[in-house]
Amino acid sequence: MGEGQQGDPVRRVGVIGLGFIGRVHLAGLRNIGVEVHAYDVLPDLRTRAVEEYGATEHTSLESILGAVDVVDICTPTDTHAEIAFAAAAVGKPVISEKPLARTNDQAEQIVRTFREAGLPLHVAQVVRFFPEYAAAQRTIAAGKIGRTSVVRLTREGGVPKWSTWLTNATRSGGLILDVMIHDIDYARWIAGDVVRVWAKQFRPTGDDQVLSHAYAILTHVDGAISHITASWAREGAGFRTSFEIAGSEGLLSYATDEHVPVRFAPPELAVSGSGLPPITLDEDPYTTELREFLPAIAGGPTPRVTAEDGAAAVAISLAAIESSETGRAVELPVPDQPYLGSAPALETAS
Repeated sequence: MGEGQQGDPVRRVGVIGLGFIGRVHLAGLRNIGVEVHAYDVLPDLRTRAVEEYGATEHTSLESILGAVDVVDICTPTDTHAEIAFAAAAVGKPVISEKPLARTNDQAEQIVRTFREAGLPLHVAQVVRFFPEYAAAQRTIAAGKIGRTSVVRLTREGGVPKWSTWLTNATRSGGLILDVMIHDIDYARWIAGDVVRVWAKQFRPTGDDQVLSHAYAILTHVDGAISHITASWAREGAGFRTSFEIAGSEGLLSYATDEHVPVRFAPPELAVSGSGLPPITLDEDPYTTELREFLPAIAGGPTPRVTAEDGAAAVAISLAAIESSETGRAVELPVPDQPYLGSAPALETAS
């Protein structure tokens, strides 16, 4: 097993890929207080990591792999598998930005490789760490809205201008695998494994090269339905996310552009001690995510998102892409032990 495990605290983390999300990870790791190392094929990004985050610069993948306890992959999606396998080959635990990989075969092989090697593998599905989303999940898990029945999730912004590879569907998987995957993972977390996917993608921006609006309907193993919208067509209107989660006994709703706490229906859910757990904004969710992963790597509690969750999110996302291309719903296999989501099991008559 790699360094940083068997109870030893993680001291040195190497961030590979120093673009936007890589710098977010560097900032979070610096907040936590670990020693940060940095590598990118672009020298100017390495220089920026040194100057802005105090990182130790590396000029090759081999160099950074040999110098750190944990590898943090923040490169373009189509390079995740290659770097993950290189880290596994030298016994290093991995934190990988979502999506875990570009294909199902890659994602499954990564999970299998790390499991067989006894190496920790964590996937940064960060929406689980946003306080409003995490608090809603805790409320559902406590049974406050009964069984989850219908979920509506949105994630909308403009076409990303800071990167050319994100809108290259061959490299990133496009809007569904890069953006919608956040809410696909969250829907599965609260409503359980997905057995059927129907999806459609559009080009409302007029750019023939970019599918910039997507809609998917997920059918969960226990009968719940999720409606998910992801968009790069919200140009000039600001980034927005929202959720509406309807259960058999109540409803939770939230939207980032309304500047209000999560709303409750029925109102008694909002009563102190019986509704949504307190929301803390002490730190950003990216730092919270890394703060949960690092102790797990050192042998601590299992974090709220697993490597298997990351692979499942890739599988559902790719099924959505297939559906959008064929016009037909895609059936997904039911696991031998299906995950039923966060809500408590239904009571059965004796």
